[in-house]
Amino acid sequence: MRFLVLLPLLAACGVDNVGSNGELGHLSFSLVSDWYLDETELTAVTVVTGHAQSFGVGLTNRGEDLADDQADEIEYSMDPDVGVTIQQSGPADDDVEDPGPPSLALTVTEPGSYTLVANLEGRVFDRIQLAFDAPDALDLALYTRAPWAEDFEALVGPGPSQVREGTQLAWLPIPVSAEGVRLAGDVGASMTADPIEAVVPADNVTHVNEDEVFDASNVPSLYFIEPGDVTITIGDTANPAVGTHPFVVLGE
Repeated sequence: MRFLVLLPLLAACGVDNVGSNGELGHLSFSLVSDWYLDETELTAVTVVTGHAQSFGVGLTNRGEDLADDQADEIEYSMDPDVGVTIQQSGPADDDVEDPGPPSLALTVTEPGSYTLVANLEGRVFDRIQLAFDAPDALDLALYTRAPWAEDFEALVGPGPSQVREGTQLAWLPIPVSAEGVRLAGDVGASMTADPIEAVVPADNVTHVNEDEVFDASNVPSLYFIEPGDVTITIGDTANPAVGTHPFVVLGE
């Protein structure tokens, strides 16, 4: 098998948001996913390991009173902190006079239970328990657009799916546990095709002028260009989880 590898998938906007207040009731934490989840509470879901996860952080009413105008001085830590990367930047709130807490991205490499702690002036301002795990498999949400068609249509069933030569495929990997429960967060993924000659990666042209072509490459999409049997495999770039789907490409 030969490989076509796409860069990690970057979430532009999600469809499901889970959130919970911290144990002390001073901060609210949230996480967006590109797939739907069965839970609404952040503390009730499990987050994907190995990828940077961007958490929304905001002040509750109690937190606003306690933080006064110092929320932008909050610093985050994790317990345990082995295999954990924390990135925090300027406040998520654009209010210059009364800024909110810093934005937060977490990368956790090892499955387990972790405590995210928000510290202010050397004291615990709030904390929240988070669960992380590696997916056991990837469920695939697949969408195809026939040649010259205006819209994408969702594929249903395990396949093999019949498509026409020239069809465009868009894909979304959904991480699931061994029990089939969906995990939350973002996933970086790569795609392989067998045979590789039957597909080409899509490249979205956004604007053209006489000096330059503006495009968005490494998008989660490809075109089928040769008739025959083609198997698409999508793999998690940080965890040994994959999803596959067979296609039958029909010639013109």
